[in-house]
Amino acid sequence: MGKSNKNRVTHTQREEEQGKKVLRVMTVIAILLIVIMLVAYTVWA
Repeated sequence: MGKSNKNRVTHTQREEEQGKKVLRVMTVIAILLIVIMLVAYTVWA
């Protein structure tokens, strides 16, 4: 995290790919949680 900008230039592409993967995983988890909550609400309501 606390690295200088010189080291950052070499890792930008890989970091972008990792960031996109993390974003996809987070969105999928969020959608799954919402679906599970809706299903649980309809089942137990």
